[in-house]
Amino acid sequence: MATDLPTHARERLADMRERRLFTSDLSVNEFLLVKEAGFDPVGLVMGSSIYQIAPDSRAATSTEGSELGGMTRALNHARQLAMQRMEEEADELGADGVVGVRLTVNLGVNAQRQSRERYREWQTWARRAGFPHTSTLLGSSWADWEVVAAQMWTHWCDRMGWSPDLLAPWRRPRQEATYSLGPNVAEFVAIGAAIRHRGGESYRNVHGKPFQSDLSGQDFWTLIRCGYRPVGFVMGNCVYHVPPGWLSAAPNENRELESYTHALYDARELAIERLQAEAEALQATGVVGVTVAERQHSWQNPNWQDFGNSALLNGELIELFVVGTAVVPTGRPGDVERPFLTILANDAVVAASGEGE
Repeated sequence: MATDLPTHARERLADMRERRLFTSDLSVNEFLLVKEAGFDPVGLVMGSSIYQIAPDSRAATSTEGSELGGMTRALNHARQLAMQRMEEEADELGADGVVGVRLTVNLGVNAQRQSRERYREWQTWARRAGFPHTSTLLGSSWADWEVVAAQMWTHWCDRMGWSPDLLAPWRRPRQEATYSLGPNVAEFVAIGAAIRHRGGESYRNVHGKPFQSDLSGQDFWTLIRCGYRPVGFVMGNCVYHVPPGWLSAAPNENRELESYTHALYDARELAIERLQAEAEALQATGVVGVTVAERQHSWQNPNWQDFGNSALLNGELIELFVVGTAVVPTGRPGDVERPFLTILANDAVVAASGEGE
C-alpha cells in the first residue's frame, strides 16, 4: 500500500482500478506501439516535492572550487522524493512500470529579477516608440520605474487615440508560468504513463517495484523488440562552486581556462559515477538514452547593481545532472528488422531554406 500519497491521489487511483479507466499522456502512436509491445496503459501517475535548497554561504567567499555536497544531496533527494511518489502511484495501480517519465523543476520567481526584466522591456519599448534615450535611464532610482512608465504609457495612448485602460506591453501576462514558491524553494515534479503487461508476466525490477523510464512509446517498443527491457530511471548529479577567479583570464589573452575546464570535467565525472552506481544497484547491464544537463543555480537574490554580472563577483554554482534508463536483456532473441536509409522528400531543413522542389 502507498504510504506517502495524499488522500485525493489514493481516491483517484482506487476509482481508476474499479472502473478500469486509464488516463495517459501517451500520443496515439506511442499508445499503439506500447500495445503492440504487449502492454496496456493503466493510468497517468505523478509525484512532486517542494523543497528548500539552502545555499552554501562559504561558496561566496571561497577562492577554491569544490563540490557543494549539501546542495548536491538536497537536489538529488528532492528528485528522489518526486520519483518515489510516482512509483507509489504506479504500484497502487498494479503497474509493471512507467514510460515517458518527465522530471521537471519549477523555480520560484525572484520578484526583484522579474521587476528588472519588465524594466528592461519598458526601456526597449520606449526607445522604439521614439522617447528620448535619457528618459529611460533612471540609475539608482530604477525601482520607481513603474511610475515613469505609467506616465509615458498614458501620454502614448493619448497620442495614438487609444483607451488608457489598455495594458502596456510590460504589464501583460507572461507566456511562461510563474511560481511564487518563496526564496530558495523549488518544486520537483515527475509524471509518466503507468503500464502493465497484458499476459501477466512481471516486468518489475529486482526490488519488486515498477520500473521507471524516460523512453518514449516508440523507443520502449524498439527496446522490447530488441530483447531488452528497462529496469529503472537512474540519475546522478553534482553541484560545483566555480570561484570568480576561474571565470576569466587577462582581457588580451587567448587561452584555456584550465581550472574552469577541470571543475566542470570533475563535476560531470562525479554525476556519471552516481548514475552508474544507481544502475548497478538495479543489476542493470547498461544505461540507454543518457543525457547530460548543465544548470546554473543562484539560490540568492542578487543586488540590482550586480544583475547579470553576479557570477564575476561571487562565482557560479553549477549543477551537472545526468539521467538515463537502465536496461537488462530479457533472454529472448530480438526480431527487429535490419534498418535501412530513408531520405524524406519533405525534409524540414531543405523546406526551410527554400531549396528543392
